[in-house]
Amino acid sequence: MKTDDLITMLAQDAAPPPAAPLGRRVALGLALGCVVALALYGLALGPRPLLMDYWQDPLVLAKTLLPLALFAFALPLGLRAVRPGAAPGVAARAIWVVPVVLGGLVVWTLFTTPRGELFWDWIGHSIPVCLPAITVLSLPILAGLITALRRGAPVDPQAAGALAGLAAAGLATALYSTFCTEDSPLFYATWYTVGIMFTAGLGAWAGGKWLRW
Repeated sequence: MKTDDLITMLAQDAAPPPAAPLGRRVALGLALGCVVALALYGLALGPRPLLMDYWQDPLVLAKTLLPLALFAFALPLGLRAVRPGAAPGVAARAIWVVPVVLGGLVVWTLFTTPRGELFWDWIGHSIPVCLPAITVLSLPILAGLITALRRGAPVDPQAAGALAGLAAAGLATALYSTFCTEDSPLFYATWYTVGIMFTAGLGAWAGGKWLRW
């Protein structure tokens, strides 16, 4: 064996194994976070009775599908945010479908709900449960995503963290919605959004702290 070949072989043996691709790390972090979130959901909440029957109503189904859509759009944006030079792609435009559809549901509800019921539909009866539950269910998912995204190199760590927070909160809110009995868009457009934005703020803080490079 030639000396040069021996040196090359030893150098290859000494090199550390390549890091797992970012997408794989994100998938693992997301999976672990979801396992914890599902465990918390099962212990403290659980699905409402006759959930499948209630999902026949588009307004009830929307409160699950819209947060899922937010997650589906925010996650790829978060991945691109930690890859310098990556274009935002179609998700940067598609994500605006969520607030537009939600706003349309609110307007429709304002015109179809008796005036005497509007305030009570908006305020509901479960805000003290809704906001903490969305936040708590989001935290393990957010932790998994932030841990995975540390392998990236974001130009704006806070923005990357906020997108991770949006993705985590979208998934957690969709999960919480299967427990929630507040079916008016006036309620979930307001209070789900508050919970989601709070988690996005936590993500921005976490990104600024742990996604810097």
